[in-house]
Amino acid sequence: MLTVFFLWGVIGSNYSPTASAADEYDGLRTKWKEMLAGDSAYNPSDPDIAPRIQEITNTANERWNTMDTSSSRTFLWSDLASTTNSAHVSDNFGRLKAMAVAYATRGSSLYNNSALGDDIVNGLDWIYANRYNENKSAYGNWWDWEIGAPQYLTDILILMYDDMAPSQLAQQIKALDKFNPDPTVGSTLGVKGVAMTGANRSDKAQVVALRGIIGKSSAKIAQARDALTQIFGYVTSGDGFYADGSFVQHTDIAYTGSYGNVLLGGVSKLLYLLGGSTWAVTNPNVANVYRWVKDAYEPLVYNATMMDMVYGRAISRAQTGPFRPPLASIALLAQSASPADSQHFMSMIKYWVESDPSWNELDGLSIRVIGMTKSIMNDSTVPSRGPLAMNRMFASMARAVHNRPDFGFGISMFSNRISAFEYGNGENSKGWWTGVGMTYLYNADVNQYADNYWATIDMKRLPGTTTDGSGSGTPGNWGSYRNPRNWVGGSSVDGALGSAGMDFSMAQNTGTSLQGKKSWFMFDDEIVALGSGIASSDNRKAETIIDNRKLNESGTNALQVNGSSMPTNIGWSQSINGVDWIQLAGNVPGAGMGYYFPDSTSVAGLRETRTGSWHDVNSGESSTSYSRNYLSLAINHGNNPSGASYAYVTLPNRDASAVSAYASQPDIQILENSASAHAVKEKTLNAVGVNFWNDGTKTVSVDGQNFITSNKKASMTTIETPSDISIGVSDPTQSNTGTIEVEINRQASQPLMLDPGITVNQLSPTIKLTINVNGAQGKTFAAKFALSGTTGNQQTLNPEADASVRDGIYAAVNYGSSAVLDVKTETTDYTRYAYLKFNLSSLSGAVSSAMLRLVPVSAGSSGLVNQLESVATNSWIESGLTWNNKPAVGSMINSWSVPATSTPVLIDITAEVNAAISGNKILSLRISSPSNQGSLGWVQYGSREHGTAAYQPGILISQNQSSQ
Repeated sequence: MLTVFFLWGVIGSNYSPTASAADEYDGLRTKWKEMLAGDSAYNPSDPDIAPRIQEITNTANERWNTMDTSSSRTFLWSDLASTTNSAHVSDNFGRLKAMAVAYATRGSSLYNNSALGDDIVNGLDWIYANRYNENKSAYGNWWDWEIGAPQYLTDILILMYDDMAPSQLAQQIKALDKFNPDPTVGSTLGVKGVAMTGANRSDKAQVVALRGIIGKSSAKIAQARDALTQIFGYVTSGDGFYADGSFVQHTDIAYTGSYGNVLLGGVSKLLYLLGGSTWAVTNPNVANVYRWVKDAYEPLVYNATMMDMVYGRAISRAQTGPFRPPLASIALLAQSASPADSQHFMSMIKYWVESDPSWNELDGLSIRVIGMTKSIMNDSTVPSRGPLAMNRMFASMARAVHNRPDFGFGISMFSNRISAFEYGNGENSKGWWTGVGMTYLYNADVNQYADNYWATIDMKRLPGTTTDGSGSGTPGNWGSYRNPRNWVGGSSVDGALGSAGMDFSMAQNTGTSLQGKKSWFMFDDEIVALGSGIASSDNRKAETIIDNRKLNESGTNALQVNGSSMPTNIGWSQSINGVDWIQLAGNVPGAGMGYYFPDSTSVAGLRETRTGSWHDVNSGESSTSYSRNYLSLAINHGNNPSGASYAYVTLPNRDASAVSAYASQPDIQILENSASAHAVKEKTLNAVGVNFWNDGTKTVSVDGQNFITSNKKASMTTIETPSDISIGVSDPTQSNTGTIEVEINRQASQPLMLDPGITVNQLSPTIKLTINVNGAQGKTFAAKFALSGTTGNQQTLNPEADASVRDGIYAAVNYGSSAVLDVKTETTDYTRYAYLKFNLSSLSGAVSSAMLRLVPVSAGSSGLVNQLESVATNSWIESGLTWNNKPAVGSMINSWSVPATSTPVLIDITAEVNAAISGNKILSLRISSPSNQGSLGWVQYGSREHGTAAYQPGILISQNQSSQ
């Protein structure tokens, strides 16, 4: 665990190297070198840095001692002698880099060791002459030639720059230019001329940027910087980040934790390196990078563990501990982020470090990042973020997450857009079922999915899956194993609760006839799983795996069924009839698992020791065998089932008495589990989740009364209080090019919040909505209504000031008297922001709802996105505001797709209003465009001076109370 020893100053983007720089290239080279090996300020005796230095030294000595340094050598290392295996090219450079890092690290016994330095440089000369030069032809894997080898090589050249002759540097640059002339496209083997995307593009950009620094080429550095432009923008198909936080690589694989981490690492390093230089990144879309941290990474981390379901084939690579979040990348991004984002990132890091005492988060980090982390931990002004409580749908990569303070739950699905798994390079040969509804439950048992889990788990009986045990032989290399059905996704409400579902067929995965419909309803501290329409005709046993949990070393975790203790011996197997509840003791205190069955169910239990090796799932890994104990619980649907179903509730972290108490008085009610709909009510929360499986009008009832109706396939989640009702609606098929008509059997007095795309058709006697889901890509559309029968203060507050500002030649112009508020992000002279200031002194106390109402009166094109941000100060005045004196902004509040002109946008700012009420009662906001959306990317909203009162901005305030 981190030992706090001294305060390390956080390094900002305007950092200047400690060494004297002869020119700007030398300054950047020194900056990168200090990222690799530390600067002149760190203390080699620091208790967190000293072990890292020793690790660096030990690795380098091992590489050096086994290196052939003879003049007649035909290889550098005997196990890397192949001239047909391209990985040997990369690995040769990798070993030399390990030696070079030790050579450059103060405190290492190898620091500036002249014999070591000579052998490193001579090794580079040998590789150039024999393996990697401008006259060589590529063989094997393109990645080694264009990314693996040159990334190691550029790092070595930075570290050894002062020990190499100009002619030696020049010949290495020739090799770099041969294999990576352009970071935007491939140059060898099967990728020649193919556009590089995602992590591959950022990796190649790093190579070209460092080549530019080493060779002092401004054009090369600019080429690398400009290659990042494609990465920053959100994508709507294929590789990259999606607006919902999904990250996809290799066309259809959820890869946030593997390729996504590489991408974030590459981008964070280049932003840090180039920040404050001639080549600083100024593309406005770079703002998206900071959003990725909060939208794409943070929800996927429970405490200090990043969920396995976004690592693709990387799960098959040998590991002992759990996957960890990209701390180093986020620490670097905190240096260049806005003050609000920087504080959030550092608070996040502090919580991760504190939340899992078993994690030494400094292992493997550079000395530079160790210093940054220590600074965060020492800084009393940085609060620990605390645990998350959120529900998140990643529709574009078919994943769902439900985080609570004491557990994190994940669902891995597949669709006609996302493959069930990836197999390639001999990796992940048994991944058939990893994306077919596998569920993950993370809690205090931090090693549940670590400690050789993937080498020993039964890969055909994974938790949450409905399986027939199929999947044999070696999968097709880089094949796509998609679900032929498109109903895959879900909906969230208030960011807290959610419904997920998957209509699946194994026809394009393992090739069997197994099919069915599966749902998960994620409430506060319980997850309800429903299944229906389960069928197959291959004479294979079908079963739904409730859980398959790794046990303690002896495999004796206590198991209770309906209050009776089950045998604890390995090898126990039993089909238990009439099961109402089950409780399994955890491997650590507080990590027990409970399961409740709304209808008494027959459950098959199996306690077994499983033995396997990492080689079993990855041909490149060791054949060393490991044994681990597991307890599986399953519902057997029999051979050739037709219309089979199931229902169970997972109750994390409950002991036997708590599970028994829940079973006697459950909080949930199954409303429907049919071929038409899956629906559940959570009685305590008064929440309902519904997955409508078919097109055509369908109504789900609650307590004998019609409650919610849809005319199309949809996922819906609602939560109701005495004063209001919130609803989330999505099109999980992502194929509806029209609308979804929704009716809710409630009367409303007014909408409190409506996402763009929602049209209210009536409020009484029922609420009727039309949701335009065309092109929404599975997004949840949110609405909130004040219910009829409630009274209280409802008012509209108009701004006391509003104005736009514009950059460039207009930077000194004031637009305070304009009838419109201009918003656009583009090139200099064309970027505009809009500011609003509200005086909240008329409000006597906290509000229950506050919605900012904006009305676009004109726009350059359709499909534009705008966003709302907090403003740090309130001292600006309408008649004096210009670009030159505009106030700084804080955090991003929300974003929206700009609707048709004259259509209001409602943005929830309840938290911001209440925070201002508790402070000085003044609230300032900024409207902006998050990215350059082209010359027609402008929007004009009505200002407080607009001649039509309905177009003027305002805050809709509600302080509802129950009627008497």
